[in-house]
Amino acid sequence: MTMLEITCKTLTPLWTGGVDQTSDRLHETGLIGSLRWWYEALVRGLGGYACDPTEHECQFDEDEYRKSKANDERQRLREAGLCDVCQVFGATGWGRKFRLIATDTERLFAGQNILIPSGRVHRTKKGDVRAGGWFLFSDSRLGEILLKIQPIREITQEELNRLKVTLALIAHWGTFGAKGASGYGVIDGAIDFSLDTLSHFLQNLPPRNSELPDLRDFFFTKFEFTPPAGNQNWWQSIQGIQEAFSGKLRNGTAPQPLRRANKELTQVVDGGILPIAPAIRNWLRYTWLPTKSQYKNAEAYIFGTAGENSIGSKIQVSYAYRRQDGKWEFHIWGWLPCQGKLQARDKFLDDLKNALNGSAIWWAVFGASGITPKKLAWYSLPCNAKDLLPFLTELLKEPGGAQ
Repeated sequence: MTMLEITCKTLTPLWTGGVDQTSDRLHETGLIGSLRWWYEALVRGLGGYACDPTEHECQFDEDEYRKSKANDERQRLREAGLCDVCQVFGATGWGRKFRLIATDTERLFAGQNILIPSGRVHRTKKGDVRAGGWFLFSDSRLGEILLKIQPIREITQEELNRLKVTLALIAHWGTFGAKGASGYGVIDGAIDFSLDTLSHFLQNLPPRNSELPDLRDFFFTKFEFTPPAGNQNWWQSIQGIQEAFSGKLRNGTAPQPLRRANKELTQVVDGGILPIAPAIRNWLRYTWLPTKSQYKNAEAYIFGTAGENSIGSKIQVSYAYRRQDGKWEFHIWGWLPCQGKLQARDKFLDDLKNALNGSAIWWAVFGASGITPKKLAWYSLPCNAKDLLPFLTELLKEPGGAQ
């Protein structure tokens, strides 16, 4: 069994979490969790069965495995209680088929985390006023990573190829690790994979009726922009960054944990990272969505909630990263089930696409700099389409990452 080695470069900071929301190093468990999430979406899109891991559905039953008369090993494992994903990633009584090893990288910057404020303030239970927003974590990781996938039990070439396709999809369009909605986890890497050998699990593909991630329910888009000539400080007028740079909200107040972070932000931007995601998410959720009354009841479902019963955002926005040609690029992608709380999902995607093609959002985000990003691509699959392979072929036909 040959080890698979892939060299990746982070285009936006990578966050894998750790104790007390710190990331002293790259945690392989965080990367495996992210890889599994994408692998599940791929398997469901191909007609396979992927359990809901939060429900701990799969458990390996050795007696059922021995009693099975199936000629196909995958089917024997299915009869023994393992879905198509748990067969590779492990479940109760069945170990993962591979070990993931990742070399560590450098911290994004030294010092304390930076709050990129949303402009809203919140009053705590103790009566304190705190600024809302999103954190730029100082100990998120940036640099080159060597990923090693080391088989530790028999893994089929088809399973290994699906892992490669999953990583290629992440490198082209998605995010790796945690906090993709906040801008983290865009990577670039040359990954050798084959779509020719990627087959459906079932001849008759099931309809898209799952509220669990199914790649057929995803959309992906990329934008690029050129900084204005003769203005090195153009980025300082971006919503949220402007306030973090000065340490004050636009009304002149400075509620905790907002602080002046001009030196750290300059270092981050000079290094090719622009934390633009908060401004885009802020406009979409609090300026654009309220004008669409038909989606009002789905706000939390689309953009997520914090707190004890938190809901993850289904729309992810990356930070912008500087390409080799000097232009900046960023991704927006999401998972919006055709069967879920969002009614008229295809219409919502059309409305979102039109909003991103308009000028209002970019004026709100970039201010007087005059920047209007150019859309490079948009991919989505309408709800009446069942076959993932043509969609996946289009997604992966071009090189991913920074050009």
